[in-house]
Amino acid sequence: MPEALEIDVDQLMERLREDTGKRRSEASPPKARTPLAQAPMPADFACLQSGGDIYHIDFTSHRKVLGRLVVFAKNMLRQLLTPILERQFAFNAATARAAAYLWQQAADTQALWAETAEHMEAVRRHQDAIMQTLRQELEALRQEQAAALQALRTEMLGHVQAWGRWGEQTETRLTGLEQTANALERAQQDLSTHTDKTLSQLRTDHGLMDRALSQLRTDHGLMDRALSQLKTGHTLQERRLTVLLEEARKRLPGPLGQDQLRVFADEGRHVLDALYVSFEDQFRGTREDIKGRFRVYLPLLKEAKLGSDALPILDVGCGRGEWLELLQEEGLRAQGIDVNRVLVGECRDRGLAVTEGEAIAYLATLPPQSFGAISGFHVIEHLPLDALIRLLDETVRVLKPGGMAVFETPNPENVLVGSCNFYLDPTHRNPLPSSMVKFIVESRGLCRVEIMNLHPYPKSSRVEEGGLDVARRFNEYFYGPQDYAVVGWKV
Repeated sequence: MPEALEIDVDQLMERLREDTGKRRSEASPPKARTPLAQAPMPADFACLQSGGDIYHIDFTSHRKVLGRLVVFAKNMLRQLLTPILERQFAFNAATARAAAYLWQQAADTQALWAETAEHMEAVRRHQDAIMQTLRQELEALRQEQAAALQALRTEMLGHVQAWGRWGEQTETRLTGLEQTANALERAQQDLSTHTDKTLSQLRTDHGLMDRALSQLRTDHGLMDRALSQLKTGHTLQERRLTVLLEEARKRLPGPLGQDQLRVFADEGRHVLDALYVSFEDQFRGTREDIKGRFRVYLPLLKEAKLGSDALPILDVGCGRGEWLELLQEEGLRAQGIDVNRVLVGECRDRGLAVTEGEAIAYLATLPPQSFGAISGFHVIEHLPLDALIRLLDETVRVLKPGGMAVFETPNPENVLVGSCNFYLDPTHRNPLPSSMVKFIVESRGLCRVEIMNLHPYPKSSRVEEGGLDVARRFNEYFYGPQDYAVVGWKV
């Protein structure tokens, strides 16, 4: 009887894998850009909506003797997974609606972009037509003026002797003609001035069109990033569901064991991985900005000759891997660990040595005196006190003699940071004053502990002091260092 059930579940799993592969192949973006009207996204939306309801599935069996028992076992499995399947169903429905909305926005943006291009082309054609007309008018005026002067010279030369007695009249006529020529020249100058103004206005309009197109490109990039985040979240959910079904299959028809429940709990900790990656992209800053901030620690490592094969560096909570990437560029040996599965995947795609796991548990598996330096940037503010103590104890144990530990965290002495900016990250627990952290680090065995105040607000944000002490103190409390680092050494 168990053998028959196992064969039936395998067939179910095979169908799920085939369906998942088909959806991934249908949802994969084309290599070449195609118009939105010709893109395969409507089919993807239809597939996403039709396959979103993973809960209301009628189970059947072709086995006459064991069929009812098989269906009963499947229904029991679905009852056990009801909370997860309901959340998955809600997530799939929300994903379908969000993807459809973003698709419509992208289509509207592309249509607006095409309409803007047509308007710009019409403006250019209109500009060319105006320029051609102005050139023709100028040429006609020049030809008319040249013809008039040539006719005058011919007339003067043919009758100068016969009109000797009319010299004064001739001079007067020449004066009038000169005035006419001057008037024509002024008209030509006015026309040139008008032409220059028209060209300047056209250039201004062209610049406005360019800025509008640039904004459209920016909005299009934001929509592309949102779609990418949705696809990442959907892929993670599919993987999580596959893992859960596989663990449940291993225990059929018996109850779930501790190993399976542990797998379920581990998968639950990764539900918000994609959301936290989006948060990092929104508030953390660009990779180059973060790498620029981290350069302040390079002299400490190089002076102590850390980062060699004998004295490698371990970065706990490495996140997007900016610090590891900077160390790699400097020729230093380093590796990282992070619990966020999405961030770990991004780091590995960049060729960085990163392990997925919880930092304290990972440190506990390492042999004593195995690393030359341990770093953690914006990690300790996420930990309760007992976990912070365990992290420091494991750090001291794992460091080699002469090794360095550095932990960076937001500076609560800055009023804006301590009262507002610190709580932008919902996973932060509470601000950590530098004097308290220094005391705890020293009490756990690190020596020569010092505090480095970092990243003050730019001067443009500060108020004019004018020699006033109250203005200086205001700038210090509100626009001083936003972060600090505690640096300690193992003797």
